[in-house]
Amino acid sequence: MYWFIERHREDTGFLIGARMVHTYQSAFQTIAVLETETWGRVLVIDGLVQMTDRDEFIYHEMIAHVPVMLHPDPHRVLVVGGGDGGTVRELLRHPEVRDIVLCEIDPKVVEVVRTHWPEMRSVFEDHRVTVVHTDGSQYMQRVTEQFDLVIVDSSDPVSYSRSLFNSHFLQAVYRALRPGGIYVTQCMSPIHHLEFIRGFLQQARRAFPVVRTYTAPAPTYPGGWWNFVIACKDRPFPEGFAPMAHDAHFLEFTRYYNLEIHRQAFAVPNFLAKELAYAS
Repeated sequence: MYWFIERHREDTGFLIGARMVHTYQSAFQTIAVLETETWGRVLVIDGLVQMTDRDEFIYHEMIAHVPVMLHPDPHRVLVVGGGDGGTVRELLRHPEVRDIVLCEIDPKVVEVVRTHWPEMRSVFEDHRVTVVHTDGSQYMQRVTEQFDLVIVDSSDPVSYSRSLFNSHFLQAVYRALRPGGIYVTQCMSPIHHLEFIRGFLQQARRAFPVVRTYTAPAPTYPGGWWNFVIACKDRPFPEGFAPMAHDAHFLEFTRYYNLEIHRQAFAVPNFLAKELAYAS
């Protein structure tokens, strides 16, 4: 066993005892698979934890089910990033979702997940899923199809993921959404990354008429609490962010998400409301 350390700031981070299963070097990044007693299998990319067996369901359920349940008729979905398959797995629980494009820049990520998380293989093989290996920002600039949902399940906004958090990308997302379409992206830690969240929200509000945030626990991510930005192309969200009356059979399979969690995720703590300039 060795000690894996992910530094979140100079004086804080995440420490776990692990056994190295395998490391891979792709054209884009270093990918590692760890085995741990507490967190199970852990996927690490460029030294940052992306997914663990123990808690990945929270993040993936919240980034997928919230936008689906806020859209009246979500047939076609684009997932940018998400090569670990978790977001697509959750989307496939909805019979309304008939077509998913997974745009993952690094084919090695999908290969590693298929090898070390064999339970995910069926996600990539489902007839509703098309996997495209290309840069997400470039894909958005040239795509001609339109989507009901665009979900950005990317790594942190550094390196090649940085281009998924600028005004050009947001404008391309807006164009690619059908009327009533919804965009959601992971957007860092309210504890460690407030300045980034504030700046990104300013960009999102210039691109979309309706923009909000919601949060969820993320035990293995910096701060243990994660922020999502969600926007609608041309209509208000339902009052109280009430979920639409879709087929709720998928709730038999969720481990974190339920309809009350959905509503409460949009509650904004006082400090965050002040920092993000929401009306009280």
